[in-house]
Amino acid sequence: MPALLISLDFELFWGVTDARSLTGYRNNIEGVWNAIPKILELFRRYSIRATWATVGMLMCRDYAQWRDTRPSVLPAYKYTQRSVYSLESIAYENPKFFFAQPLVTEILETPGQEIASHSYSHFYCRDPGATTEQFAADLVCASAIGAEIGLEFKSFVFPRNQVEENCLIELGKMGYQVFRGNADHWLYREGHNVDFGYVGRGIRLVDAYLPISGNHTAKPSLLLGLINIPASLSLRPWSQHLTAFEPLRLLRLKSSMTEAAVTDRIFHLWWHPHNFGVNIEENIAVLASLLQHYQVLRNKYGMRSVQMADFSKGVQL
Repeated sequence: MPALLISLDFELFWGVTDARSLTGYRNNIEGVWNAIPKILELFRRYSIRATWATVGMLMCRDYAQWRDTRPSVLPAYKYTQRSVYSLESIAYENPKFFFAQPLVTEILETPGQEIASHSYSHFYCRDPGATTEQFAADLVCASAIGAEIGLEFKSFVFPRNQVEENCLIELGKMGYQVFRGNADHWLYREGHNVDFGYVGRGIRLVDAYLPISGNHTAKPSLLLGLINIPASLSLRPWSQHLTAFEPLRLLRLKSSMTEAAVTDRIFHLWWHPHNFGVNIEENIAVLASLLQHYQVLRNKYGMRSVQMADFSKGVQL
C-alpha cells in the first residue's frame, strides 16, 4: 500500500550555530514557536502521522539542565566552531532560541505524532574529529533527556543527513530500529554535502522545481540491521524571489506523491520547522495544498500517512 511519510528536523538554533548568526537568523528561530502549532493544526485536519526528529538539547527544561547534562566524551571536531558546547553565554541569554520543551509537549499531545532523535547535540557524524565513541556518548544523553519526558526513541535522523555506517552500529546497540537515509542520486547521496560546490547546490535548487534527479519514491530496506527509509524530497521554504516558479515547485512535489501512490511506494517528505519560521502563512498554504493532494491520493489509491516508527512495528507496504 502506498504511503506519505513526513519527517521534520526540529533543531531551533542548535542546528545552525556553525552557519548562521543569532542576529541574522533570529526571525526564523523565533517563528518556530508560531509555525509548529500551525503545522500541527494541519496534521490534525488531514489526519497526518509524522515524525519529529528532535535535537535532545532543546528538550531540556532550561539552561541549568542543559549545563548539567553533558556526555562523558565531548565532540572533538577539527573545526571547533561546529561544537555547540561553547555557547554558554548565548544559550543563557536567549533561552527561547535553544529550549522548547513546551513545543515538544504540544507535539506529543497531537494524535499520530512521533518524537524521534536527531542526536543530543546535533552531532556531525562525518565531520573530521568525530568518533563513534563521541557519538555513543551523545546518544546516551539523548536517551536520558528523552526518558525524562517518557520517550523511548525508535527512529533516528542524522544531522545534516551525514549517514555513517559505524554510527548505525551504535544506533543498533541503543535500540534504534529505523533511520532516514539519503536518496540514491549524486545530488543527495552524501547528505548536506554535494559535489561541485556552488554548482551542485545550484542544481539542487533547480531540482526543487524541475525533476532533474527523478521523483525518488522510496522503499524500506535493511542496512546493518536497521530499517532505512530514504528521503524523497525536501520541502524548501517559500521564497518571494521565486514566486513565479511556485506552480512548478508544487507540480514537482505532487507528481512525486502521485508516482508513489500509483507504484505502491513511499513519498518521504522532510524539512525543518525553522524553514517555516518566516513567511509562515505562505509556507502553511503550500503544505495545505500538498496535504489536500494527499487526501485525493488516499481516496483514489489508498495512500496512507505513516511515521518512521511504524516501520519498527512491521508495517507492510
